[in-house]
Amino acid sequence: MTISGKLITIIISFLICVFYTSCGPRLSSNAEEYLSLSSEYPECTTHFSYSPSTAINGTAHFYKRATLFSVDAGVLKNMLLGDPLTSPLPIPYAEVAVYDQNKNLVQCGRTDIDGNIVALSGSGSLTLPKKAQSYTLRVYARTKFALPLLSTVVPIQIVSAHVSVKEDVYTNKVYFVQTQFYSDGTSTSPIELLAKARQTDSLAIEGGAFNIYNDMIQSYLYIDEKMSGAGGAGVDLSCLTSKTNVFWKAGFNPFQYIYPNENPTTLSSNSSFYNPDDGNLYITGGQVGDVSLANTDHFDDFAIVHELAHWIENQCGHETFGGFHSLTVRIDPRLAWHEGFANYFSAAVLKNRMSNIDPTMDARLAEIGETSGWTFLFNSYGFADSFQNTGNGSGFLMDLKKAGSSPGDWQIGVYQGSPFDKVNPTLYPGEGHFREGAITRSLFKTTQWCVSCAATTATSGTELPLPYVWASFDSDTGIGQSFYPFISSNSFFENIKTFTTQGPDLWTTNYKSFVNAEALQLFSDNQSTSGTYISVVSATPYINWVPYGHELSLSTTNSCTSGTLIQGRTDDPTLTGTNSDQRYSNHFYTIRPYQLSGLNSLSVTFEKIAGTNIDHDIILFKKGYTFNDDYSCVGGTTSSGYCTSGSYSPIRTLSSDVVLSDRSTSSSLSTSYTKIISGMLLNLNSSQEYILNIRAYTAGKSLSSATSYKYTIKSNLTNGANTLGVLCPQ
Repeated sequence: MTISGKLITIIISFLICVFYTSCGPRLSSNAEEYLSLSSEYPECTTHFSYSPSTAINGTAHFYKRATLFSVDAGVLKNMLLGDPLTSPLPIPYAEVAVYDQNKNLVQCGRTDIDGNIVALSGSGSLTLPKKAQSYTLRVYARTKFALPLLSTVVPIQIVSAHVSVKEDVYTNKVYFVQTQFYSDGTSTSPIELLAKARQTDSLAIEGGAFNIYNDMIQSYLYIDEKMSGAGGAGVDLSCLTSKTNVFWKAGFNPFQYIYPNENPTTLSSNSSFYNPDDGNLYITGGQVGDVSLANTDHFDDFAIVHELAHWIENQCGHETFGGFHSLTVRIDPRLAWHEGFANYFSAAVLKNRMSNIDPTMDARLAEIGETSGWTFLFNSYGFADSFQNTGNGSGFLMDLKKAGSSPGDWQIGVYQGSPFDKVNPTLYPGEGHFREGAITRSLFKTTQWCVSCAATTATSGTELPLPYVWASFDSDTGIGQSFYPFISSNSFFENIKTFTTQGPDLWTTNYKSFVNAEALQLFSDNQSTSGTYISVVSATPYINWVPYGHELSLSTTNSCTSGTLIQGRTDDPTLTGTNSDQRYSNHFYTIRPYQLSGLNSLSVTFEKIAGTNIDHDIILFKKGYTFNDDYSCVGGTTSSGYCTSGSYSPIRTLSSDVVLSDRSTSSSLSTSYTKIISGMLLNLNSSQEYILNIRAYTAGKSLSSATSYKYTIKSNLTNGANTLGVLCPQ
């Protein structure tokens, strides 16, 4: 999730021994560094040559908590965190620094993919002066390195990783493990560095920091492997060279950074997030020192990679969009896309790199009949530990193999028993574009075919390649381009369709059925007079939905004077009745003033077709807007937005993101009425895009399921035979 919402949390350890920066990294214990903001100390990037020299033989590993299975009648029902893995995992491609007994830096190196300590070049031995003395060796949760290609095909790309996992935003201290050793000038004893996963072994739980670091590296290696072969040629990955800063501390809730005036013991938000304002990732480590009962994410691999995916999209594609999401209701399509993409990417990384994330996972899954490897969205809460005699572990699990029509239910919390974004592609076509769960499942199934992917399964080898996904979301050829100011999964899959029909029609033969099964039907596939998005009322066909952000244009004819159908729905009770249905109660159109020169007025005429009498509004939002729901909290909210009373009342207001609107009360709801915005349209910024929200006012109302109105949009402009100035979906 981005800063306004998310899945779950992460932990960060507090180190006792830290660095102080002068002209270079140097050991220090200056207390003053805690009293003011400090810069991260420079990377260790200098190779020192010694002749004669002696070689270091060492390894660096970390422990992480294992994921346990909750099985009922032989069926996997849920997961939770348990005891640490028996064997530690390698710390790959990490920065190594060696200091002599006078605390002077004497060598820089790195680890290889197996955690062996090697020279700075990435191979060969790390060498020291042939001199008898004591040394301190540190391995940092940091790297700046072009990762060696993993692809077995002809190399096309080399992915560079630039990652730092740090304690906090004040000291910017990078996590490390260290050891002291003695060299007699001829040889050294084998060195082994271990980062621990239990707070009883280390209060800082450095294993959490290095698990976060490892998840970052494995994500980059996944991209490297999938983008280095066929189809990856010409794809620009330079966007990934920017540095990824990750902040985590054991027992610390990073939402304290966002809401510093809130009481941390009662702060309602506790989860990991990506903050697009500063470009950093924040992983939750618990709350007020609690790492056992509170939500944490440092060993939740899915949550960690999910947040990295937001960073990747923000760097390489479109600016991310935050907000509350729960995998239970239709939400803002921008948010549904961003969260669905992050979920898919995380699941894909874990499925493909699991042998380097948890080498025991696939075999243990196979033992309980899960032979497809990792196919899940999982977040934990607390943990069970036999040594610490605790049994606080819980979590929720969505199986991405399951069909959207039967996706399984929440296992814990306030949503227990609610289905994970269940869809009905026949009755409610297109609703998947407003459900992150549907987007997640569709992306996962089209890119990660597995033999047991529920009702719709493709044959092995037909998966949608990552280069197609990349080209469809990035800022060069995909929806990250400036041409797409208001993005959605419909726009993304329209790009996929274009890319997969440039030769043989792979869209129709391989991917369309997976997308349609999640109610993600494309407008271009269903806009004919008999298509999925057509409703026939009294023999008249009406378009009953257009994709989010669809462009309005001035037709040369009166081609859409028959109108578009809007079907208002009662607000979803799952979110305390405050969720205006984004699919049915709202339609959204892109307005480009530079393509509608002279536009001065817009009028929308509504005519009742059936059902309950209901009013409608027209609202013009600026780019980057936040949708304002039509409720206010009774009794007020905290600074973090939590409604203290939990009670809401309907209110017809406008947010600061509204440019123009007509939310007046209409008197002829049973027949027809018109809403108008005019005058100030001429003052719109001609270089910006705006979105026109046509909204059924549903706050506090109970509506018949048959409720529907048709509407037409007119302007002061005319074009050819279009003497009425009708604006039509392009």
